[in-house]
Amino acid sequence: MDVASLWLPILLSAVVVWFVSTILGSPTLHHKSDFIGLPPADEDALTDAFRKLAIKPGNYLIPDFRSRAAMESEKVKQALEQGPVGHLSLWRAPITLGDKMIATLVVHIIVSALIAYLAGVALPTPAPFAKVFQVVATAGILAYSFAFIPNCIWHGSYTRTIVFRIVDGIVYGLITGAIFAWRWPH
Repeated sequence: MDVASLWLPILLSAVVVWFVSTILGSPTLHHKSDFIGLPPADEDALTDAFRKLAIKPGNYLIPDFRSRAAMESEKVKQALEQGPVGHLSLWRAPITLGDKMIATLVVHIIVSALIAYLAGVALPTPAPFAKVFQVVATAGILAYSFAFIPNCIWHGSYTRTIVFRIVDGIVYGLITGAIFAWRWPH
């Protein structure tokens, strides 16, 4: 089946998943514990230090051990033992949430389009609602629940954060499966 013939479920599922992910991802719900804040005085001191050092937006390793030579250096070995060790992501100011929301929607459209391709190859037309739901929801759960886990492991996410993101992904996958099954060509 041609992916273009699935444009409606692609767009519907992407928009609904985006909407639900925006609600679930808001700091007032179950993701509010994904990050911790510093005490206000410490946060002020840290942000003042960043400004004073003119640290540019980007992703940083602390300590910087990107090269083999750095990994073998005594300084890095000691820093890795004593800490603090981690990564730091600094965004460009001012933050525009609209750009991030649009980029997220684009990702959901791409995921839905790839799932549509898979479903088009795997399923006949017509196909029973339950079969479309099974195939598409499984692909959606895989896409939304598991692709990010290695990144979470390497960036030190809390176990709770990983579990809740998997749960979110299951919800997004089920939504995607239901919409594709509902709008599958007959």
